[in-house]
Amino acid sequence: MAAHPYRLAVEVHNAAYRELGIDYTFVYFGITDPEEGVRAIRSLGIRGMNVSMPFKSAVLPFLDRLDPAAKAIGAVNCINNREGNLTGYNTDYIGAMNALEEKVTLNNSQVALLGAGGAARAVAYGLVNRGALVTVFNRSVDRAQQLADDFGLEVGGTLESFPGKKRFTILINCTSVGFNTPDECPIDGTSLYQGLIVMDAVFLPVDTELLKRARSAGCQTIQGVRMLLHQACGQVELYTGHEAPIAVMEEVIEREIRKMSV
Repeated sequence: MAAHPYRLAVEVHNAAYRELGIDYTFVYFGITDPEEGVRAIRSLGIRGMNVSMPFKSAVLPFLDRLDPAAKAIGAVNCINNREGNLTGYNTDYIGAMNALEEKVTLNNSQVALLGAGGAARAVAYGLVNRGALVTVFNRSVDRAQQLADDFGLEVGGTLESFPGKKRFTILINCTSVGFNTPDECPIDGTSLYQGLIVMDAVFLPVDTELLKRARSAGCQTIQGVRMLLHQACGQVELYTGHEAPIAVMEEVIEREIRKMSV
């Protein structure tokens, strides 16, 4: 089977369950009807299910409850089945926060957030709850304003408005710019400056154009695979009740990402 993001989740989860000695098997399948997909969890007794786009919000009406974070974000990336009660969770924000906190303290940090879609909502929720001060930039200023209103953020303007001066501590790209397009960058690279910490939620390629330009400008960088790793750990811990074997999962992610990069 060709390597791709869905295959990545299969390999990472199954490696974790083997390491934990738990008799779980992770498989993936496509759906077209979110209500029927959720019904299948109940009827087949599926222990848990990851949810990918475009169904992260579409499944919400069919769940029994939402974790408070998922409710605030308005999207889930996994569903936990406990004796037939289905609860939606969002570990995307956990992945982002854990990846960031490996490098920086978020409380009172000045953060520039690029994007206003689902990934940006998850990251914004996590940042606000960590005490960060967030300014959002997006192609559509109206969408940026909506995100800002929902989470109490500032609006900086369009992506082109990102200032080339030392106002921010952290820059996070939550747009899709750069995904499988290694020459694209969401902002002008000349606006990056030494001392800025730059994280790109895009994980393929691992070394995006934004991260390359950031290092050239003297920035610290955080790859999207770190966020991917930590959000997968959150899912494994929900499904198993055990601490995720992060070293094993990291090794598998690195191996599978290399396959996808070929």
